[in-house]
Amino acid sequence: MREEHTEVLIAGAGPVGLSAALFLARQGIRPIVIEKRSTISQIPRATGVHSRTLELFRTVGLESAFRAVGLKFVNVGDMDVAEVRAGRATPLAMYGTPSIAALNEHSPLLEQHDVQYYDFTPCWPLWCGQDHYEPILLGDAREHGADIRFGTEVVSVTQDEDGVTAVVADRETGETSSIRAGYLIGADGARSTIRAATGIGERSNGIADYFVSIIFRADIDVSDKPPFTFLSLFNQEVPGLVLFIEPGRWMIGAIYYPDRGQSPADFTPERAVEVVRTVAGDPDLEVEIESINPWEARHMVADRYRSGRIFLAGDAAHCHPPAGGFGVNAGVQDVHNLAWKLAAVLKGWAGAKLLDSYEAERRPVGVVTADQAWLLFNTRARRLTDEERRQLSDFIVVATGYRYPSGAVHGGDPAASVLPEALAFDGSPGSMVPHGWFDHEGTEIATLDLLGGGFVFIAGSDASGWFDAAVRVAKESGVPLRVHRLGPAGDLVPRAGDGDRWAEQTGISRDGAVLVRPDGFVAWREAGPAIGDADAALSAVVRSLVGQP
Repeated sequence: MREEHTEVLIAGAGPVGLSAALFLARQGIRPIVIEKRSTISQIPRATGVHSRTLELFRTVGLESAFRAVGLKFVNVGDMDVAEVRAGRATPLAMYGTPSIAALNEHSPLLEQHDVQYYDFTPCWPLWCGQDHYEPILLGDAREHGADIRFGTEVVSVTQDEDGVTAVVADRETGETSSIRAGYLIGADGARSTIRAATGIGERSNGIADYFVSIIFRADIDVSDKPPFTFLSLFNQEVPGLVLFIEPGRWMIGAIYYPDRGQSPADFTPERAVEVVRTVAGDPDLEVEIESINPWEARHMVADRYRSGRIFLAGDAAHCHPPAGGFGVNAGVQDVHNLAWKLAAVLKGWAGAKLLDSYEAERRPVGVVTADQAWLLFNTRARRLTDEERRQLSDFIVVATGYRYPSGAVHGGDPAASVLPEALAFDGSPGSMVPHGWFDHEGTEIATLDLLGGGFVFIAGSDASGWFDAAVRVAKESGVPLRVHRLGPAGDLVPRAGDGDRWAEQTGISRDGAVLVRPDGFVAWREAGPAIGDADAALSAVVRSLVGQP
């Protein structure tokens, strides 16, 4: 049997697998990606791209590409209705109604999000189906050296101390071959072959509802309706959801009930047209059905995210009901966390111990995110008790305010909650570094724009001791570490009028400093000046963070 070799093998070329390939390839690691589908998705699933996810794509220069193919989410309270009507934006609003035709100004507004994203990030979220952004991921990953193979599936997996061996088969010819990899990422979905091969178990609340998604095109006039993106159907004949995808394109998520003898087979193309006309409230509507796909609003979190040299990510590691749109976003954040750590180990500047932090950081986030999605979905279905409703966290805290109490951080509080009570970027170890605007060598940049494949050290305007120590540690440690200094005498000058605001928000004085990881999380912080042997202290912190002896 023919055998190939690669540093990283990725099973699955959906948004999560392609993102993993892209993030690795951008750091010089050229993975092989195996996908059993014949091509990328043609279905507009996973349509909400959160601000945190866009931040990660911004760090590799792809934010503008995403914006070119998506619609901007706008707040209900300050939206430009003309922009929405023109199909350039869509509001974060959900109404309840029996049909689209019955929607009016008296329909109950069930949910709305009025989050001022620019207060804490340069990246406003987007409404964009994966059929639009997967080509971006695929093209960029291939451009940077990833080998992505469609029509091929993993048949079996074995591993030893030195690597993983996967037998893969061409789905058209049946021909098999072997791939020997240093590491394997299982991003192959909810029914993960990789998870099954590792024997990793799961915790699950079960299935909240069974759906058939009907993707269709139709000219539905909503110019006299309150602008919306989501509708909850108060309709006994067709219970479920309506999603606006893009002008002229829609999705109906129709609920079916297996315990009543119903199944996806009931949704023939003819029945799908009837459903659309019922939901539209127009018996003569011209309808083009694009696809009919069954799915389950399932809750699941894998018991472990790692087995030896095999890692799970995305739906292979956690499944969520669709409320909040956390699924793919959490998956992309999984693989970004894993990719910089794998690249660091493979390049030799980090020890293998660093890889232990992937599960330590991402699984607790996976647990709370899946649980919050379950609660939010069942709140919409009016199934929760008052006590269960009190367990709900604010959407924006779940989406972008989570923290890593333990893992590859120094000085964090292991007893702290993964989800704070309110959104707060305070510079504490394990939290996202606060957003700020700076003049850097004549160009306005955000804090986020400093990030890349290595660590970033930012010293206060009077922190000469820490700045000099960081310069020396950067040269001697072998760890990619870019050193910056705040203030007029440094290379990061806060935007006019901001003064010491960013440093104060980050929790450092003018003579303090902060160390930021490649993913934007604070790895270490010292509020005050360097005392004693700053070189030794900082060197010990850096070695500990990356698992060096």
